[in-house]
Amino acid sequence: MSLKNWTLLIILSIVWGGSFYFIEKSLVYFTFEQTVFFRVFFASIFILLVLLIKRIKIILDLKLFGMFFVMGSLNNVIPFLSITYAQETITASLASLLNATTPIFTAVLAHFLTKDEKISFLKLIGILIGFVGIIILLLPHSFGDFEIAGTFAILAAISYAFAGVFGKKLKDYNPIFNVFGMLSASSIIMYCLFFSSINNMEVKSLYQFKDLILLAIVSTSIAYIIYFRLLFSVGAVKLLLVTYLIPISASLLGIFLLNEEFTINMLFGAGIIFVSLWLINKKQ
Repeated sequence: MSLKNWTLLIILSIVWGGSFYFIEKSLVYFTFEQTVFFRVFFASIFILLVLLIKRIKIILDLKLFGMFFVMGSLNNVIPFLSITYAQETITASLASLLNATTPIFTAVLAHFLTKDEKISFLKLIGILIGFVGIIILLLPHSFGDFEIAGTFAILAAISYAFAGVFGKKLKDYNPIFNVFGMLSASSIIMYCLFFSSINNMEVKSLYQFKDLILLAIVSTSIAYIIYFRLLFSVGAVKLLLVTYLIPISASLLGIFLLNEEFTINMLFGAGIIFVSLWLINKKQ
């Protein structure tokens, strides 16, 4: 990958790594389904403003919006609900670890469902080594009870993998417009599924929305603009390597924002992860 794409990948890992922190904060005031709805709803409003400011054409096509509903389900509704629900029971560290299995599922799916991203032995070794690095990185953390919540977190990873492969069908459209279509579809789906909970929530102060707004704008809107740009330029497998970098970002944010302890495992695990990235991107 080029230096520009590597830079975008690192930025994406930081803003997505922050999502686990913002979710933890939001769950203090909101249920998991309310958190997910407002995440995609606020994000879609923000992206609409960007579309209007940049004067990007909004295409009204029934087939295209059908694809947005599929992409919204795979890339927002299923994984967001799964991870947010899981974080009611397990820690953000364990959630990010399980999320890091995404490239493994993506590599397998891309091998069978695409023509240009066939898995190689070197790529497979790199993926497995990266997962070992994730485990080492998070070893000193308290994972909490796995229970059924862990299964939901893995479901999120599988859903992200399908989204990474399916999303390439949208490569002919503006990335910002793709984000708007996907988030708008997700908002509609979420409201239809949980309208009772959303309409009956209790809000004592607008301050409660602070972390939700940051989750929506920084870790969703901006993140997905970068996501689609990378998806079309480097492919689904290399893009979803970002899930290996997310725990590093999450750990650093924990150190600076939550006063978590820095350990040698973090440094050692991060080193293994970067070796895995080199292997996966190395030509045969």
